[in-house]
Amino acid sequence: MSTFALSGVIKALSLKQPFAWLIANGYLLVDDRSWGTQYRGPMLIHASKGLYEEYYQHIKRHTDIPIPDQDKLEYGGVVGIARLVLCSKPGELPAGISREQRAHFGGVHQEYYGFLFEQATPLALMPCAGKLGIFEIDIDKLLAAPPAAQAELF
Repeated sequence: MSTFALSGVIKALSLKQPFAWLIANGYLLVDDRSWGTQYRGPMLIHASKGLYEEYYQHIKRHTDIPIPDQDKLEYGGVVGIARLVLCSKPGELPAGISREQRAHFGGVHQEYYGFLFEQATPLALMPCAGKLGIFEIDIDKLLAAPPAAQAELF
């Protein structure tokens, strides 16, 4: 069960699959971005409609991560929530972060910002549109909306 309150307006970040699944399920702790943020706190993980095929195939062939088959991955909605605890360039990491956290920044491009996530929790797909950058989703409105198939009938 999620340790996060799933109500109100929550910040969100959209990622292509398999990145969204990997972060939501705790297999990937750092996401690279060319931009940074001062925000820290709960972040909804939104799966865009895109798939990074090459990376997906790498995960399937070279790791023991139990990633679902491509047709079982979810797209076009919120798939998890995690806590964004740090955003930093690899060479500018605060002295107070743990050795384990520091190691997760080893592969980050020196000019990029690593977004470090903790307490990742997968969620049942909540279909909604994504946006570029960090955006906000009103969870109460999203959960109150009728399913897409039914909405088309009205």
